[in-house]
Amino acid sequence: MKKKNLTLIILMGFVLMACSTTPPTKNVTLVAEDIVWSTSLIEAQVGQEIEITLRNEGVLDHNFEVADLDINVLLSPGESQTLSFVINEAGTIDFICSIPGHEEAGMAGEFVISE
Repeated sequence: MKKKNLTLIILMGFVLMACSTTPPTKNVTLVAEDIVWSTSLIEAQVGQEIEITLRNEGVLDHNFEVADLDINVLLSPGESQTLSFVINEAGTIDFICSIPGHEEAGMAGEFVISE
């Protein structure tokens, strides 16, 4: 009887571990061209690692700023950079290019994080 209970407990543990796994890394390439991002919406799940490759394919400097996450990456024309982070709460978080006039011209987007 004890052996059956132990087997059941072990199986339940495996089932719980399988249900609680984190989602796979969300890989995104975000391209800055002159006064536009390649996308304005990035969707992910709470706790999911987000890996973003930023590329500046324009002729102007651009930066990727996420004020809520204290991220600010400046890219000169032709540069690229990859960064990773996790957002642990559901909701929306804005990203912009904060170089004067760029956000107002449309270089803004958001992360939509779901449960």
